[in-house]
Amino acid sequence: MGTQELFHIIQNSDIAIALGQAPLFFGILAQLFHISGLVLLLTSILLVNLRLLGVGFTYFSAAQLAGYTKPFVITALGFLILSGVFMLAPSAALYEPNPAFWLKLKFFAAALVIQFTLYRTVTRIENPNRWLAITTAVLSLLLWFSVGLAGRAIGFVAA
Repeated sequence: MGTQELFHIIQNSDIAIALGQAPLFFGILAQLFHISGLVLLLTSILLVNLRLLGVGFTYFSAAQLAGYTKPFVITALGFLILSGVFMLAPSAALYEPNPAFWLKLKFFAAALVIQFTLYRTVTRIENPNRWLAITTAVLSLLLWFSVGLAGRAIGFVAA
């Protein structure tokens, strides 16, 4: 089974049909949660990455700041994933051929891998290697902001 068939199955599921028939308010609410989740995630990650770059919040260690922002990151990821599924399901067949959608998913997967491996490792160390901290921060910022930009491009890129 290819992705096209899978996305048609998702779109024709009972849940997707119910979501598609829901009042417009719920679609708007899902988009608001998605954008709010992205802003919360980017803000939290930006704060820690600025610290890793040595630009801001120097009165906190990166480990302390990462600990403070972790609940916001987890909450934001929950918002993003749930609202993303809510928006995708009713019109999955429209997303499947869109290259910006697939680019967003690739950036999202890469950002999650970096977030839960390299980023987590570097932010647990009280005084990480300077170049490792900078490389991690730049990579993290590039990937997460690319997720947002690719997501924004979905509405402007035709299949």
